[in-house]
Amino acid sequence: MVAARTLPASLDVERLAAVPGLRHWFRYPLHDGDFRALRANAGAHGRLLGYYAAKPLYGKLTPRGRVDRRSGYNGDVAAVFVPSPARSWKHARVLKTHLPARRITRADGRRNWPAIRAGVEAMLRRAVA
Repeated sequence: MVAARTLPASLDVERLAAVPGLRHWFRYPLHDGDFRALRANAGAHGRLLGYYAAKPLYGKLTPRGRVDRRSGYNGDVAAVFVPSPARSWKHARVLKTHLPARRITRADGRRNWPAIRAGVEAMLRRAVA
């Protein structure tokens, strides 16, 4: 079973590394399925503003300069956003927002993706307005 594409065919994730600042915050490769459509109004019928992928950031580094996963998330969230009409990554940019750290994880310790996405989408709507 092949997953449905989120991004238009003109956006090849293999060329995403050219976005300035991306590799600093997104050290793992992003895939088509990591992206979500951002619409002017929440829901499926608003005007398409672009596409984004987001990830919460850990709060500390180890003495060797690596991410310390034991420290937990600090509330910062990085996102890469490409505005619509998206024909290339040329206009994509990396942005950051902050949520209360307690909203990043659920009670069971897993990431709270609905809260993370809601915070990122609110920030992106303000940024593109």
